[in-house]
Amino acid sequence: MLVSFNISTAQQKVKNERLPRRKPSFVLHAGGGMSYYTAGISQTSVAIPGTLNKWSPAATLRLMWYPRYRLRLGIESGIANFYRYNVRDPDGEGKVTLQAVPVLVVWNMQVRPRWNIYAGFGSYFLTSWLDYRGKVRSTDVVLGSNVAVSYTQPINRRVSAAAEIKLMNAFETKDAALTLQLHFVWKVFQWD
Repeated sequence: MLVSFNISTAQQKVKNERLPRRKPSFVLHAGGGMSYYTAGISQTSVAIPGTLNKWSPAATLRLMWYPRYRLRLGIESGIANFYRYNVRDPDGEGKVTLQAVPVLVVWNMQVRPRWNIYAGFGSYFLTSWLDYRGKVRSTDVVLGSNVAVSYTQPINRRVSAAAEIKLMNAFETKDAALTLQLHFVWKVFQWD
């Protein structure tokens, strides 16, 4: 009896408000920023000492479908250099670069006004370049994911600016990067 009283009391306190009526739309996110490679790299087995650069520019392109509901769906791609290793010895200079291009299915939900969370799953196209006494290029496709949080500031009815922090994770190869980006958000198409 006490349980039924609590439930009925709680139901009376719920406001009978309708959710705002959202119009379905396609929204394009495009932006860039900086990426920091967060996975560990063992340099003890490297025969030629060098310098490791874990910072690089990163870019994102995301197309989202905003239905009338809170959960949104989209596709995301971009590019980021995970790391660059430079060497110099008496025979010359060289470098190794690992670049990632994700192609992910992304889910998004607005959790507070202007605050969004993203989660994606798909493939990372990894390319490594070795430029030392010749050039070697190697590619691989691995499974991966990402998670992100963004804050969006509307500029007008169709255009917004957003700041986003994202963790990119190519978990098959244990490569990961943390990115901080600024995005241009454009409502490309909207219907009733």
